[in-house]
Amino acid sequence: MKHIILLFIVLGFAAQSIAQNQYPDDLVVEGKSSVKLVPEQFMFNVRISVDDSSYSVCAEKALKEAEMLTNEFTKNGIDKDLIKTHNYSIREVREYDNISRKSVFKGYQADIPVLIETVADYPKNDLIFEIIKNNFNADFSLSFALTPEQKENVKEKLIQLAIEDAQQKAEIIAKSAGIKIYGIRHIQYGEPQLVGTYNSPNFEMRKESIMIRGTASAGGTSALNPSEIEMSTSVVIAWRI
Repeated sequence: MKHIILLFIVLGFAAQSIAQNQYPDDLVVEGKSSVKLVPEQFMFNVRISVDDSSYSVCAEKALKEAEMLTNEFTKNGIDKDLIKTHNYSIREVREYDNISRKSVFKGYQADIPVLIETVADYPKNDLIFEIIKNNFNADFSLSFALTPEQKENVKEKLIQLAIEDAQQKAEIIAKSAGIKIYGIRHIQYGEPQLVGTYNSPNFEMRKESIMIRGTASAGGTSALNPSEIEMSTSVVIAWRI
């Protein structure tokens, strides 16, 4: 009896290679799983931007602003270890002059992005929000992510669900094709991946309230409802048939 080869498109060309080259007489199935989690990591992003015609003055003013920001947080009991600086850059600002048809020097701009990273149950999240809103005229955004603990805790569940999905698919295919499946010959596993946010109908409205200017009127972090973030994984299993 001629073997029946049933192939699923699994993990793009990698899965095709497994099925066609390594295991041509096997039933190769991809099991998938996904889990949605409410992110518990809060990231307060503040962009300090300073302009001046003098390079040295511009640099000093930016550093002073960053120092003032840090001092304002620490004197209000915010842990200094939570305050991070991504980088520090100064660039020359030039504008095109239509009359002279030349690029004209306008000065310098210094940028210092500052990140305050906390978790959802950090008791001073609202205080951080208020300090930024009331004391600094800076670009500000609040973003959300999964904590390392959240990612690690969900990994086992994702693998279990993916294997169950692969087994169910294999049983259905074998029954429909009138064949029997035997022991597992090969398993290929990929690390869980972040898929993206799951947007509820009102997410766009909430997103607008998250991206604000430092002088804008807004409530505390308790008024925000982060969208769920989806994690997914897949398992490729080859059964002997």
